[in-house]
Amino acid sequence: MPLLDYKLDINDIIKNESITTHFQPVVSVKKKTVVGFEALCRGIDVETNGIIPPNTLFHLAKDREMTLEFDRLCRKKALESYSRIYNKDNEAILFLNLDTSIIDRGVVGSGHLLNTVHSYRIDPGNVVIEIIESKTTDILALNRFIETHKNYGFLIALDDVGAGHSNLDRIPLVKPDVLKIDRSLINNIDRMYYKQEVFKSLVNLSKKIGALVVAEGVEREEEAMLALDLGADMLQGYYFSKPQENIDDKISCIKNKTDSIAFKYRSHLVKKVKDAKSRHKGYKMIIDIITSDLSKISVEHYDARLKEAIKSHLVLECVYILNEAGTQVTDTIFNHVEILKNRKIFGPAKKGTDHSSKDYYYLIVNTSLSSYTTEPYISLASGNLCVTISSLFVGLDGRRFIICVDIRQNYLY
Repeated sequence: MPLLDYKLDINDIIKNESITTHFQPVVSVKKKTVVGFEALCRGIDVETNGIIPPNTLFHLAKDREMTLEFDRLCRKKALESYSRIYNKDNEAILFLNLDTSIIDRGVVGSGHLLNTVHSYRIDPGNVVIEIIESKTTDILALNRFIETHKNYGFLIALDDVGAGHSNLDRIPLVKPDVLKIDRSLINNIDRMYYKQEVFKSLVNLSKKIGALVVAEGVEREEEAMLALDLGADMLQGYYFSKPQENIDDKISCIKNKTDSIAFKYRSHLVKKVKDAKSRHKGYKMIIDIITSDLSKISVEHYDARLKEAIKSHLVLECVYILNEAGTQVTDTIFNHVEILKNRKIFGPAKKGTDHSSKDYYYLIVNTSLSSYTTEPYISLASGNLCVTISSLFVGLDGRRFIICVDIRQNYLY
C-alpha cells in the first residue's frame, strides 16, 4: 500500500478506528520456535487504502491532545488481531506497546487494559507490556501501574534499552521481566567491540535480576550469531521478518529461518570450541618455549631474553614477568606495537609495578591453576583488543615467577 502525504484528521481516524495491526515475530533460536509477536500499529486511509506511518499518527494525536484515546485504540486493534492468533495457539506471546506518557494523565487504576484483554478472552499472562520508562515524569504513577498490572498477571518489558534516552537507574523500579535491547546497539554489533561489551553487560545484568533479553533490530545473520553468542534469549528483526499484517502466512518461512540459524549456531559453537583449544595449545607451546629459556638464566637477564623471544612470536603484543609477590621484575616488552601518546594516566606497566590485585596474578598464586587467560579487554597502553595469559614457572634460583603475555584480538578470531 502507498504511503500518504497530506493533511490527516486524527479525530476521524480514531472515530472510524482506521487502524490495522502488523506483527513482527520474536523468535527463540535455542528453542527453535516463534515465541510471540510484537504488535505495531499502522493507519489506513479509507479512501485510498494507503498506509499512514505510526510516527505520523502519534504526532497528530499528541498535537490534538488525544494520545490516550489513540493509544487505547492501537491496543484494542492489536488485541483484536492477536486474539485470532491466540485462539489457534495460546502459547504465543503478544508484545504490546504502551505509550507511557499517558501515565502522567492519571489513568493508573482504570482497569482499561485488563478489561480489553478479558473482552477478547486472552490470558494476561500471554501479554508483555512494553514500556519506555523515560516517557513519563510521574515515577510513583509508573510504579503503581507496573505493580498493578504485574498483579493482574501481565509481564513487563523495558523497551529500547541501550538507546540514548534509556535510564538504567530505573531498572530497579521497573523490575522488568524482559529487557528489549535497542537496535542501535545491535546494528553492526559483529564489527564493533564496544557495542559487544555494552550488550554483554546488559545481558549479565538481566541474568542477575531474572529477566530475559530480546535483541531488537537484527537484520543480518552475523548480528544474529553475535547476539546469541553474547547471551540473547530471543531475537527480533528484519532478518526473520518485516512486520506483516497477515503474519500467519509467514510462520512457516519464519520457522525455517529460525531452524537454519539454529543449525548454523550449533556448528559455530562446535567450531568455536575447537578453535579455542587449538589457539590455547599454540599459546602454551610459545609460553613453554620462553619459560624454558628463562628458567636457565638469572633474573637480571630476563629483559634481554624477552626482547629476543618476542621477535620470534608475532602473535604476542607484549610480555613481562612478575615475582611471587606480584611485583613486576622486568619492563613491559612490546613487539612492534605503537604505544598511544598523550594518555598520561595510561601506559605500559613499568618494572616495580604491583599487580597483586589483578586476576591474572591472584588466581595463579592463590589457586591450583598453573595458567590463566583473561576475558578480552582494551589495552590501556596500545588501545588494541587483547587477552592476557599468565603462567607459573620456576627460575634458576628456585623462586617462582609468573610470565604474563598479551595477545592481540585480531589473532583470536
